[in-house]
Amino acid sequence: MRKLLLSILMFGLGYAVQGQEINDWENPQVIGINKEPYHANLTLPSKRYSSGECESLDGVWKFRWSPRPEQRTVDFYEPGFDVSGWDDIVVPGEWQMQGYGIPIYTNWTMPFKKDQPRVMSEPPANYYSYENRNPVGQYVTSFKVQAPVKDKAYFLHFGGVESAMYVWVNGHKVGYSENSMSPAEFNITPYVQEGDNKLAVEVYSYSDGSYLEDQDMWRLSGIFRSVDLWTRPDVHIADYVITAIPNEDYSNATAKIKFQLANLSAKNKKNIELKVAVSGKDRKGKEVSYSVMQTIKKIVSGEETNVEVELNLENPSLWSSEKPNLYDVDIVLSSKGKELEHFENHLGVRKVEIKGEVIYYNGKAIKIKGVNRHEFHPRTGRTMDRATMELDLKMIKQANINLVRTSHYPDDPLFYELCDIYGLYVMDEANQESHAYGLKNRELGDNPDWTKAHLDRAESLVARDKNWPCVLIWSLGNEGGQGINSVAMAEKVREMDSTRLVFSDTDRDISDFYDDGYIHPDRVAALSKQITDKPFFMREYAYAGGNSLGNYKDYADVINADPSNFGAVIWEWCDHGMAKKRGSTIQKYGDEPFALKLENDEYFAYGGDYGDNPHSSTTCLNGIVRADRTPHPQYFEVQKVNQYLNFELVSSSNIRVLNSYCFTSADEFDYFYEFVDDGKVVHSSEQPINTNEILEIPAYDDTQGEVFLNVYARLRRSTIWADAGFTVAKEQFLLVEKPAVKFEAGESVPALKEADNCYVVTAGKEIVSIEKATGYLVSWKHKNTELRKEPLKPYFWKPATENQKHNNYNRRLGQWRKAGEEMKMISSKSSKQDGNVVLSFEKEMEIGAKYSLTYKINSEGKILVFADYAPAKEGLPLMPKFGMKMLVNPEMDEITWYGRGIYENYPDRKSSEFIGEYSLPLDDFVVNYPAPQENGNRCDVRWMAFSDGKLNLRIEGLQPLCFRAWPWLEEDIEKAGHPFELPDRDFINVNIDLNIHGVGCNDGWGAQTLEKYTIDANKPYSYGFILSCEGESK
Repeated sequence: MRKLLLSILMFGLGYAVQGQEINDWENPQVIGINKEPYHANLTLPSKRYSSGECESLDGVWKFRWSPRPEQRTVDFYEPGFDVSGWDDIVVPGEWQMQGYGIPIYTNWTMPFKKDQPRVMSEPPANYYSYENRNPVGQYVTSFKVQAPVKDKAYFLHFGGVESAMYVWVNGHKVGYSENSMSPAEFNITPYVQEGDNKLAVEVYSYSDGSYLEDQDMWRLSGIFRSVDLWTRPDVHIADYVITAIPNEDYSNATAKIKFQLANLSAKNKKNIELKVAVSGKDRKGKEVSYSVMQTIKKIVSGEETNVEVELNLENPSLWSSEKPNLYDVDIVLSSKGKELEHFENHLGVRKVEIKGEVIYYNGKAIKIKGVNRHEFHPRTGRTMDRATMELDLKMIKQANINLVRTSHYPDDPLFYELCDIYGLYVMDEANQESHAYGLKNRELGDNPDWTKAHLDRAESLVARDKNWPCVLIWSLGNEGGQGINSVAMAEKVREMDSTRLVFSDTDRDISDFYDDGYIHPDRVAALSKQITDKPFFMREYAYAGGNSLGNYKDYADVINADPSNFGAVIWEWCDHGMAKKRGSTIQKYGDEPFALKLENDEYFAYGGDYGDNPHSSTTCLNGIVRADRTPHPQYFEVQKVNQYLNFELVSSSNIRVLNSYCFTSADEFDYFYEFVDDGKVVHSSEQPINTNEILEIPAYDDTQGEVFLNVYARLRRSTIWADAGFTVAKEQFLLVEKPAVKFEAGESVPALKEADNCYVVTAGKEIVSIEKATGYLVSWKHKNTELRKEPLKPYFWKPATENQKHNNYNRRLGQWRKAGEEMKMISSKSSKQDGNVVLSFEKEMEIGAKYSLTYKINSEGKILVFADYAPAKEGLPLMPKFGMKMLVNPEMDEITWYGRGIYENYPDRKSSEFIGEYSLPLDDFVVNYPAPQENGNRCDVRWMAFSDGKLNLRIEGLQPLCFRAWPWLEEDIEKAGHPFELPDRDFINVNIDLNIHGVGCNDGWGAQTLEKYTIDANKPYSYGFILSCEGESK
């Protein structure tokens, strides 16, 4: 009675403490009112609507939005209140995505005044929340209940509501809930009536719970996951736990299912029958089935009874990311031969152990190749559709990634069902991050006022997701507090489940492994050796902001070299760019809310694009795929570096296959090879693997130039995530080096004319002008057609990448921005040597170096350009690139090259891109990152050519080159905030370089590119290339 009275006193908008009313949503002691205990998904999420008990309430609801709580409609839940004039809104769906308020993107800054547990304190006047102080969304819908209502129990299930809500049915206040990313379930049996029923929900944007939901993401509000009505027998399954643990030699597994059976009727129930059937295939592929039935003699009225059943699985097939073998589980609850409930689930046999510093899964030491994944759709925010989930999973599997971290909250339950099927380990994360108060903060982490809220987030995580085989790790949250609350969370999780690993990133003492993140590969290697009491792990690393993921291979080499290094998880899967109409500040659903591709008048928006303040700008653009799931170039580097099959050249053409799969043999794949002669495939074939895991590839000698051998491993059979023939691993080997490039003199000597300001050379169809004062190639005419728009000249600058914008790149390397222009001519001379015209220029650079430029022009009109650099003083800053650039005619927009491709690559991110001959139109050659930045480089290029279909302008390196081509200037890229802001130019900007500064990836807020992938300006450099042109002008 005292408990009931307390509930009544507390249940309102707020309750009184020492004479002062406190809102429920500003009180960490109130995490829910009248909520049902958390429980596992009763049936597979994909099957719930066929269970006979679950009805979807998703659809179009009536809706009213208020910018402040005091402006809401107070009595909207009353049965007679007319909402016909209200707006329509789609449920599930967040209201900012449907035209109410604006999305706000912040990394960790609270979108309201930080003043825990309050959310109504006055923020700075420029905050969106200054005028819009905790907006409220009020929802109304109706549902029908068929007769008879007797002997039934009715439950409302909300999959996710952000941030807090009250619920009414037929005018009766049912309950209250926080913890946005976990389900809220209410028993509404006392309030339902036969026929139509009114459901009203009042949602608050912010609550005290928001202080534990300070994740790096768009701040959105509303009912964003499905709402279901469960009509259940009054005797039903309240919860159950499935475990399937193999014995020591994996010859058998014990499947245990522990049930909680509830009796909500007014009478005791007798002779309730529970039948469980398990079926599937054993390790040899034989169809097997097991079943057990148990009779429960009595379940007391108003109480629960625990029942455990056990089945012995012989020679079980095991579940892993490589081999996601599942057994079907069929559960039937009956009374007197009448079926009461029938649920479908599945189980996976698995065992995880820590032995010393190594983690074993089903008896094998495993390495995590993971990725952090927010639930995000560019049109619907955190409301996810199955097609996008499955697209993510297919692409993740194809990238040789084996774990997803649900950063930083529990995902939609369907995602776990799919991970079970596709085969992905899951690091399942509690909805707990108090980043605004600092990592390892004590204000919330060691505060007993917040213990209840922390525990709720741990309990809801495990209770809901405990039966998914894919869950490998329980994470207590991300970047939160430290103290009594994280300890309590760890204890709660281990009490509820002892079969999985437990992780904390703020308290290593309670974590099963030592975590660090965003550190230099050398530091990773050192820590892995230094930590000897537990495995080493990085829950976040390889920051993929914009054009990045340089030195990803360096990380992998370090991780793979140390058995005690458990692995690491990339930050992150996809960009969080919103599909936004140009010129609009309102986000609304279109005709296809789940369409991923942009329309012609849309772009991917980031923080600040909606006038949102505070905001964290482009920090939301840090995925290896775009928001529309188009791969960024770094996706392919992940795919290559993560591959489980690697190759070693053991003789002239024999290849050893090195297998790092744990549960898959190398002979389960098909192998192919191809010989590449000067960039073109001249011979290819399939090659079986022998018993020694060697590919005995026949030698192929019918080649003329530089020869590579490419090897591929491909799927033999189709899987759920890729078709047969999909390449899972590849490698390239250089067999014959490229002969040195020669510059031959012609049969005659070109004509040289010395004008007042230029040297003019006429050679065949070419007229070349070199400016005396600068040494620039100021004119190049082929049959009187000018090929360049601006001179060929020395150029040392490249724009910053997104990560480099945050590591002082522009300041540190900024002296090179105009270094090519800030040169003093010391001498110039002309001569004729060996049948060539030779023009030489000696210059001094203001930055503190000497620079010489030499041209040789033969009678065919070919131009050899040779540049030489030597530092003249010490302490010069890193050089962004060493090379030259020129602007060529915009019609020359078909690009062909012999070098690494086909995708963009850099000195520290190029292992995935093989050397060959490739062609792309300029529009496809450039990479339009959602925030313009340095892009489009190709490394190890032997030659490149630009064509308009008639003329062919060719650039051949005396040594391998790097090159980029854009329809913009460098300053255009630096000024534009979005791709549509880049101007239309009447030229192609071609950079021809010896080398270029790498892109790096250690973090996105200060880490610099690894030294070995930078250019030390305190060393000398020289390089050369040959310009030529063929064809007729249009």
